[in-house]
Amino acid sequence: MSDQDRSGYGGEDRRTWKGEASALNARLEAIEALARATHDCVIGHVESEKETREAIGELILLWRGSKMMVSAFKILIPIAAALVGVAVWVKDHFKW
Repeated sequence: MSDQDRSGYGGEDRRTWKGEASALNARLEAIEALARATHDCVIGHVESEKETREAIGELILLWRGSKMMVSAFKILIPIAAALVGVAVWVKDHFKW
């Protein structure tokens, strides 16, 4: 700082209001830059969260579908096995 912005009194460093204002402005600019960077970071996270949410939604849909298919196979496999068993029994016991 220049000598005009500072004046010493009793061993203490006293600044004029211009010096204090410039120091405060510098601190405010640093805070604003940090706030902008934080805002950009949050926006990026929100966008990636949307993509992740869509991917998780698809996985849940596949999981529910697979549960439904397992339930269907639990019903259809014994029925198919019984039909094949009946067909084999009929083939062995009846001559065409």
